Amino acid sequence: MLMVLSRKKDINSIVAERRRELRDLPTVLVPVWQIKIRERFGISVDREIAKYIVLAAHENGTWKRQRAMKKIEKLLQERGESKENSARIAKEIIDLVIGSAEY
Repeated sequence: MLMVLSRKKDINSIVAERRRELRDLPTVLVPVWQIKIRERFGISVDREIAKYIVLAAHENGTWKRQRAMKKIEKLLQERGESKENSARIAKEIIDLVIGSAEY
């Protein structure tokens, strides 16, 4: 039991370290992705939404797309969009930019 507990701490510390690395992504990536999205897909996204897209694109996790969609949805709701409309827009943005899951 002690061995399993110490292993969980190791896994949690590894995850925490990885997330710290994600927060340390170069700040230049966000404007570059904004330009890339505008040129490739013809949509303009603001800096906050682009930040979540960059994090989702560069994180190696199974829930990256869902987390990004929820955060973008929350941002859109704070800006006055309805729950249904913001969920649809967030899903379309993530599917378009990052692509659908191939699991």
